[in-house]
Amino acid sequence: MPDAIDRTPHPEPAPGQYPLDEGTADGAVARVLLERMTDGVFVAQEGRFVFANAAMLRMLGHGPAGLIGCDVTSVIAPACLDIWDARCRQYDSSRPEPGNRCELSLLRSDGSHELPVELNTHPIVFAGNAGVLGIVRDISRRRRAERALRDSELRFRGTFEQAAVGIAMVDVDGRWLRVNRKLCDILDYAARELRQLTTRDVTHPDDRQAEREYMQRMLDGHIVSCAFEKRYIRKSGPVLWARLSLSMMRTPDGRPSHVIAVIEDIHERRMAQKALADSELRYRLLTHNLHAGIIICAPDARIVYGNPEASRLLHVDSTQMINRTMAQLGCDVFDESGAPLTEHDDVVRRVLESGRVVADLLIGIRVAHGKAPAWLLVHAYPEFDTAHQLRQIVVMLVDVTDRRRLEVELEANRHVKATALDATTAHIAVLDSNGIVVESNASWQAYARRGGYGKDPSFGGVNYLDALDRVAGDDMPRAQAAREGILSVMRGHAPLFQMDYACHAPMERQWFSLKVTPMDPQRERVLVSHENITRSKLAEEAMFALANTDALTGLSSRRHFFEKADDEFARAQRYATPLAVLMADLDHFKSVNDKHGHAGGDVVLRSFAEVLSGLLRDSDIAGRIGGEEFAVLLPHTTLDGARAFAERVMDGVAANPPDVGGGKVAPYTLSIGVSALSPACKDFPALLRLADDALYRAKRRGRNRLETHPRTTAPGEPPP
Repeated sequence: MPDAIDRTPHPEPAPGQYPLDEGTADGAVARVLLERMTDGVFVAQEGRFVFANAAMLRMLGHGPAGLIGCDVTSVIAPACLDIWDARCRQYDSSRPEPGNRCELSLLRSDGSHELPVELNTHPIVFAGNAGVLGIVRDISRRRRAERALRDSELRFRGTFEQAAVGIAMVDVDGRWLRVNRKLCDILDYAARELRQLTTRDVTHPDDRQAEREYMQRMLDGHIVSCAFEKRYIRKSGPVLWARLSLSMMRTPDGRPSHVIAVIEDIHERRMAQKALADSELRYRLLTHNLHAGIIICAPDARIVYGNPEASRLLHVDSTQMINRTMAQLGCDVFDESGAPLTEHDDVVRRVLESGRVVADLLIGIRVAHGKAPAWLLVHAYPEFDTAHQLRQIVVMLVDVTDRRRLEVELEANRHVKATALDATTAHIAVLDSNGIVVESNASWQAYARRGGYGKDPSFGGVNYLDALDRVAGDDMPRAQAAREGILSVMRGHAPLFQMDYACHAPMERQWFSLKVTPMDPQRERVLVSHENITRSKLAEEAMFALANTDALTGLSSRRHFFEKADDEFARAQRYATPLAVLMADLDHFKSVNDKHGHAGGDVVLRSFAEVLSGLLRDSDIAGRIGGEEFAVLLPHTTLDGARAFAERVMDGVAANPPDVGGGKVAPYTLSIGVSALSPACKDFPALLRLADDALYRAKRRGRNRLETHPRTTAPGEPPP
């Protein structure tokens, strides 16, 4: 159908433009029809226009006879020439062919734009010659409508697919016709899976009837659309709350076509509403059953609510509280010191005047004269609405009568405890569960002052564990051990902890005993004491020295020497390190005693011990194992090293004769035997026996000499 009826005046054709037989009635009719047609009509022979009606000329912007004789391809858009060649150029009147219809674009004479047209072509014999008859219809409006429709469809698809809510087209039987991506995400189904189901299949059983009723009302025409909340059953199982909006679409004749459904996920909102309702219920139950008095006052200080505990504390029925102020309840109220509180000192008035929270206010309330007062800890705070206008004042009353009585008793106990702690000579501090010093006794503080700690000798508020962490130098290992011990008691890993440690000053040697014990079953407090044990330690050292040191020479006793030697022998075997032992015996010592007496002999023995001690390393061990017999253990020393050490001992003895009774003792000599660790030595006594054998060999060979095992030759000495 043509797009519209052309009512514009048509110019008269030029002479010869219509080569029709105008003398006949058929020719006149054909001429009128061609002139009045809204479609363009042309005839082309041998590729050129021989006829074009007015509509054709008007489409392309040509005047009368403007196309006659022109090449047809000159008005065809270059991109459409192949279509013309394929469909029209080969027409031949000798071979009748059916007509062709195609769409292409023609060029207007002014070159302003290309005109989309629908072209119907037919072979024709015109004026005795074969040609092509073309009927041209302007389809630009149709093209624009199609493009608009296509754009609208694209926009719809974009909106449909990218919408933040689920959208679906559903038939009147509830089958999903089309669903968007958001709906698939909401219900956890793929689109193809949903299209195999109905809305009933994914609706919670309790909501199916309501949805069916809404649908029926739309089908009956009572309503056009509806919206309600319902539950969906997701593929993954959990139920999902959604708001469903339905709109009924109908055909032009009014029959129901399909339904547009919009599904909005409101699950979190519904859960939040339910949680809020549950919270409100819990709040009401909690307030009603709370073991603290709750009073809510309006902005004019009148009470609008009081819970049962508030009634009990104030001895006023909850119904009698309403519309009264707290000052009008008939109670005598006073502060911690006993001074009465007036109506202007009322806690609600304080909040109203300051607009701030009043916390931890201790007040006393006496309901009747002669009765003991009740002590209440009061907290009051304002509540504001969203416009920051005062909505109400909430007052909380906590009965602390028993606690206050206990505090008085605890204060008395604390005083007794503090007195007892101060009477103790040990340095004592109490730590909380975080290691902070909460209390210390007089001895602790006096020691801190002597140590130059002037900030606060009580160490109050100081984290003792952190202080131990900051200890450096030689004291760091002991500080870390003390810290771990304190923590073990705090954490319940040990019932107590004790550690002795040295705390020596340049002019004084001191020892302390650290003891850590819990003060309560929960171990919220631990007691740390440092007791001075210097006297007992000095006594222990004296006893140790007496038991392990030779009283005459100051060297290790025989028992202590063998204990140390066994340890060193085991260590040398474990780590495969060299070890040597030296046995020394003073030559003809009996003659020294006979000549100078036993006192002179003791001088000689002490002199030898001094020479020997002056040559020892820290790791060497020397001991007196007989009257004038000595042994030296040399760790990490080979046989050659031990021989060199023995030679230095003999040289030292020769160079340092002892002084007895004001005169020098004639130089004494000694014999030495040396042995080194070998695979044949299974224990230290075996190693010592080898050195002892070398010693007796030295004595047999004339004394005042050195022998080794295995035997070696000293420089300048003939082979044995």
